[in-house]
Amino acid sequence: MSPQPQQWRNLLDKPRRMMVDGPLTRAAMNAAKRVGSLRHGRAFHPAGCTFEAEFDLVRPGPIGDALSAGEYRAQARLSKAASTPGRFPDVLGLAFRVHDVGDTPLDVALATAGKRPVARHVLMPSRSFTRAFYSSLLLYRASERHVVIGAEAEPGTPDVPADVGAVARAVPVTFRIAVAQLRGPWVEVGLLTLTVATGADPHFDVVRNSVPGLQPVGWLNRLRGPVYRASQRGRDHASETS
Repeated sequence: MSPQPQQWRNLLDKPRRMMVDGPLTRAAMNAAKRVGSLRHGRAFHPAGCTFEAEFDLVRPGPIGDALSAGEYRAQARLSKAASTPGRFPDVLGLAFRVHDVGDTPLDVALATAGKRPVARHVLMPSRSFTRAFYSSLLLYRASERHVVIGAEAEPGTPDVPADVGAVARAVPVTFRIAVAQLRGPWVEVGLLTLTVATGADPHFDVVRNSVPGLQPVGWLNRLRGPVYRASQRGRDHASETS
């Protein structure tokens, strides 16, 4: 009798778990720690600006098991992945933290990507913080469904070029936050408004800072948490020895 589909998935998942929890994770952690140490900063998205923010969850819909409708205190960071100079295109990042949602805050990290079903999982450089579409790229489990989180600036928002100095002066800026199933349409759930630039530099960790009802899933997400923390250790070590 040939194995059933679930048996095949179990057989394939075991070596994948061994790889992610073993040499692959260690190699990625060592690389992130070294880059963080060399840069004396973040290994990923080192150039950015942090803002105080407000998150207004208007229509919880697919994430209603995780968060209730209402206004939440938040922080956000706009960044450039490769720190290209000035207004040169780059993969841009939008990370935000929602406070007062449970035992931990909720961290969400998005990067510029396409909007259509396949393209929403593919990084795409952009020339503008407010003309781009942002995606979580990887999946979350929400209400027993797999979803992707996305964001884009509200229509009519002035163009803010991919320049970290320019973005600090552009607030207030509002982004529409949306959720989509793998091949489904985007469903707007709320608004994230960046209100004022601050000197804070929070360390976002979407794996550690998640909430029941909205959990990052998949082996790449399992790799993500240790790599973030290794980058932070490299950064801290560089600061202590400088």
